[in-house]
Amino acid sequence: MCKYDVAIIGAGPAGYTSAVRFAQLGLKVAIIEKDKLGGTCLNSGCIPTKFLWQAAKTKQKILKSLEYGIKSTIEPINFQDIINRKNKIVENLSKGVQKLLESYNIEIVKGKASFKSSNQLVIKTDNEEFEITADKIIVATGSISKSIPNVQFDHIKYIDSTDALNLTVIPKNMLVIGGGAIGIELSSIFATFGCDITLREIFPQLLPNEDLELAQEIAKGLSRQGIKVEVGCSDALQDENKFEKILIVAGRQASIDELNVSNINLQTDKRNYLVSDDYSTNIKNIFAIGDITGKCFLAYTAGQDGINIVEKLINHKIEKSNDPIPKVVFSFPPVASVKDCEFDNYQNIVYGKFLFSANARAQIEFERTGWVKVAVDKDSEKILGVWIIGANADELINIASVMIKANMTVCDLSKNIFFHPSLAEMILGSCEQALNKCPDLPKSI
Repeated sequence: MCKYDVAIIGAGPAGYTSAVRFAQLGLKVAIIEKDKLGGTCLNSGCIPTKFLWQAAKTKQKILKSLEYGIKSTIEPINFQDIINRKNKIVENLSKGVQKLLESYNIEIVKGKASFKSSNQLVIKTDNEEFEITADKIIVATGSISKSIPNVQFDHIKYIDSTDALNLTVIPKNMLVIGGGAIGIELSSIFATFGCDITLREIFPQLLPNEDLELAQEIAKGLSRQGIKVEVGCSDALQDENKFEKILIVAGRQASIDELNVSNINLQTDKRNYLVSDDYSTNIKNIFAIGDITGKCFLAYTAGQDGINIVEKLINHKIEKSNDPIPKVVFSFPPVASVKDCEFDNYQNIVYGKFLFSANARAQIEFERTGWVKVAVDKDSEKILGVWIIGANADELINIASVMIKANMTVCDLSKNIFFHPSLAEMILGSCEQALNKCPDLPKSI
């Protein structure tokens, strides 16, 4: 029986990040993965989705080339070719994760893990069963797609996001149930390649937890693509028989069933996520990071968990962080947002907006749709939030995130020189608009 200082269950962003950090400190580490290295993000989430989005964006760019006086045509698209290229990218990145782990002498254990005791794991593969022990065990098994009541995925007509990313032929039509980021992104991608999309959301707006104005702009953008958007839809399956595919993206659920947590009385909440406080569970040597905690379903926050757990266990402390978390939806155009973690506690907020159509770079690139909106605390001039819909929103939001984390004021921002012509100038422009709405506010720019 092999013994390790740390055993990590799950090789997604949380798992492999923590494995590398522990190994860098000289610990003997095992990482256990039942499927492919890289987790959901790399294999069936962020990476393949963004590849398909980029392919769709390339098609749109070619169709707009005449605006530059360049005549071009697109040959009929073989979607299988696009999927093959997507798979190659994913395969290369997964191999990269493997090489990274091997470079630190991390033991990669292929198989399904379950608890035998608080220090002992049973590993099952197709051919064998064996046990390993570890002083500390970290659960980073992530999450999986959740269906809606009374509907089971058959992975043929009723599909999840993983199924959608592996379709080799564009369906004639598709019903997408769920107006969150995944539903919007996949709707945009498949519509670009000719699928007739109906998108339904039970809540009164798309992206229910997002800024209402931003959500409304997304709905307009989807409609311009020919996507039928229905919000406040209480019966999403009212006409299910008319659709070739029904894609259900109604949230995530814990990937925990195979762990047999009841064997050791490892506590879960009513949603079946592991109960954790600063990554600690009710068993002193077992910890939980990433999606399995049910707190934040983002690859980059999971990766940060992987860093934080090492700090906690090695230095016996963890830096409390209220860092702003940027969020992006890859629609056409993309949308992004970030705001101060204490945003709701501010009482005197003013807003400013700058249109893409008023920006020189956006005009040059024929990306005139969209705007940048900022929230500024009227008392301190501190920048509290930024919402962007338009070209390169996914990149611009990183600038905004750094600004908010640094507690920058509009005055601080105005002292930075922005390259011209650039889309980033709109962030400063929207701040100016916020201050100009308040005649009684001292102008710092």
